[in-house]
Amino acid sequence: MRLPFKAWYFRSTIDEEQVRKKFQEFTIEFLDPLVIKIDDSHRVMVTSFGAVVFFSFDEEIAKLVSARITETLQDSLVIKEVEDRLIVETGKDEERFLHNEVWLKDDDTMPIRMRIIAMLLAQSVALDHLEREADNALQGFTTYLNELRERGKIRMPARKILKNIGFAMQTRFMVLNNVALFDKPAETWESESIENLYQGMQDFFDIAERQEVLATKLDFISENTRMLFEVLSSRKSHYLEWIVIVLIAVEIIGLGAVEVIRALAAG
Repeated sequence: MRLPFKAWYFRSTIDEEQVRKKFQEFTIEFLDPLVIKIDDSHRVMVTSFGAVVFFSFDEEIAKLVSARITETLQDSLVIKEVEDRLIVETGKDEERFLHNEVWLKDDDTMPIRMRIIAMLLAQSVALDHLEREADNALQGFTTYLNELRERGKIRMPARKILKNIGFAMQTRFMVLNNVALFDKPAETWESESIENLYQGMQDFFDIAERQEVLATKLDFISENTRMLFEVLSSRKSHYLEWIVIVLIAVEIIGLGAVEVIRALAAG
């Protein structure tokens, strides 16, 4: 049997309990992540970190599910750029991981296998979104690095620097807040075949390598955010120093003027 999987990613986190209430007439096959059985051929996985996976994918069902999910969200934007799909072929004589296609043998663990595949597809699109956000944050540092290279200092308004710091910190927080999305499913500890499938899908989506690259980018963001804070602190310190100098100068000039006036008055 040929089953098309498709994953969408909402920019907002999802309250699975609120979504479950929107699908009370359907069978809930699993609670965390939420798996809803629409009919015998169609299911949807809804994750708290924003990824929604349809299997097998049907456009009309996807629209129905998406409409109900968006009713529970503050931000209903779907990030189209990270949409992903996968074909799963069941009833094969062997398990294989091909380009955008997975072959599975039939056995009594098939529902768990489908859930594992859906979860890893969800993790992949979420990771894709986080990678893009990290890249956007890094792009914000390009101008600063160019100024440092060419002028040896940063000549930008404090407000603009703070906006980039805020974006970088928000990106790092979003990634750290979603670290749990990469947790290993409990079923992998109970079955060697499920463990093999999980590891195979991890390699299929390059999850570990992408996590490592993302961690490197986040370290760079953290280091540069610290540098920008130091630039702002230095600016403030210099600003206060100049204020003190000006005040002292004004005081000296003022005292001098008083003495001149007194001397003129005495003369």
